[in-house]
Amino acid sequence: MCIFSLKAPDKFSFVRPFLRKTHIDEAVAAVLKLQHDPYGKPQRGKLKKGGEMTMVRKCSVMLAVVLLLPALAWGNGFALFEHGARGVSMGGAFVAVADDPSAGYYNPAGLAFLDGTKAMAGVFLITESSKFRGDNPYPGAGYKSEMEDQIFYPPHFHYSAPLAGNFRWGLSMIAPFGLGTWWPNNYAGRFISKRIDLKVFDVNPHVSWKLSDSFAVGVGFDYFLTQVDLTKSIGVINPYTQRVAEVGQVHMYNEGFADGWGYNVGVLWKLGGGFSLGAAYRSRVEVEINDAKASFVQFSTGYADFDAMVAQLIPFDRNPKGQTRVNFPAEARIGLAWKGEKTIISADAVHMGWDSFKELPITIVGYPQLSSVREENFRDAWTYRVGLERKFSDTFAVQVGYLRDRTPMPTHIVSPLLPDADRNGYSIGFSWQVNPKMRVDGSFLHLPFDNRSTQGQSIDNFNGTYRTRAELFGMSVVYSF
Repeated sequence: MCIFSLKAPDKFSFVRPFLRKTHIDEAVAAVLKLQHDPYGKPQRGKLKKGGEMTMVRKCSVMLAVVLLLPALAWGNGFALFEHGARGVSMGGAFVAVADDPSAGYYNPAGLAFLDGTKAMAGVFLITESSKFRGDNPYPGAGYKSEMEDQIFYPPHFHYSAPLAGNFRWGLSMIAPFGLGTWWPNNYAGRFISKRIDLKVFDVNPHVSWKLSDSFAVGVGFDYFLTQVDLTKSIGVINPYTQRVAEVGQVHMYNEGFADGWGYNVGVLWKLGGGFSLGAAYRSRVEVEINDAKASFVQFSTGYADFDAMVAQLIPFDRNPKGQTRVNFPAEARIGLAWKGEKTIISADAVHMGWDSFKELPITIVGYPQLSSVREENFRDAWTYRVGLERKFSDTFAVQVGYLRDRTPMPTHIVSPLLPDADRNGYSIGFSWQVNPKMRVDGSFLHLPFDNRSTQGQSIDNFNGTYRTRAELFGMSVVYSF
């Protein structure tokens, strides 16, 4: 008897979105006869040529695009704001302070009030951990797993110098988006994601103009360079066992950097009495990735004819070229600060325009039937930040800060790709004026995330609760020429 439709057991229902979209289980069953003896024991049949192979060609490698669709969405849920240790120590509430070279990111208008030529260089060391507890029906109540340990080190560099008259120019190089996730090889969610690493670099030249002793504006351009690298397992229901078989692995990456352009503007108004008001805007940046490659590796299941059938459905012998388009969100911030003789108090509100990320189109070059669109429907999100700096001497100051950051991710999108959630941030740091020309800033940010449950709404049918936290250690050196 030839089985044309296979139903996955409930415990494997999380892979059904893949199967419903590709009907790969039906394709395998249609070309792989299952002959039963009187006791119902399945025997391995042989591939039949002819009409069944037409179905194989119709299904082609549609599984590939379904596997790749969710992966590139990861980077759009994790923005980085760590572009200067002192600003981070003050909770990132720096748009109305903007009194050192990191203003190139926070508010380029602030550079107009600097004297001489200044540069800042530094790095953050970021550790992230995430624990997962499963829910029914899959992977089941009581299932537990933990993300592999990783350390990330996004750098930052800022430079500012006089140009002419009341004009100054500068250059900032930062990593505005990034990080990654890495789950164990035996993780139950490996068919959704094993590992992903996204790198985004921003080269940002800017100019500032001091219109008066109390008011300045700044403008700049953002040149984004983006690289993505992801790995995940390929799961197909084995008709012999009626269980999901790990038939292979896909590794998708772009060898070079995809690029995109944006702009940024800022204003800083010193109101008097130590108060200042700042606002800055960074535009949305669209990046088109046209050179991504997908490398497929097949794993043996122990069923030779089943393996042969899968090999005809998935391009293990070739590396299809992928194309996609990613919209990085706009960022708008406004803040108020008060600066006394020894104290600075500041507060910022930051709006991230994540609603521009509504869908993720995928094109597989040479396979037009694989082109598809995945809906994301992210929502705008706000972050609220407050900071305090206290000078204890002419050469030493301490900063503290707090932030509350809202996630842009709808509940049904939460997955091992990015278990994002609302979070609190608690920061502390110092500034040490080593000599008249050099200052060293250090910072620490503790970032515990709220527990995030999929609430049974996961589009991957992979439900549970994620508990995530991150620790960030930063250092910046400021030098005056």
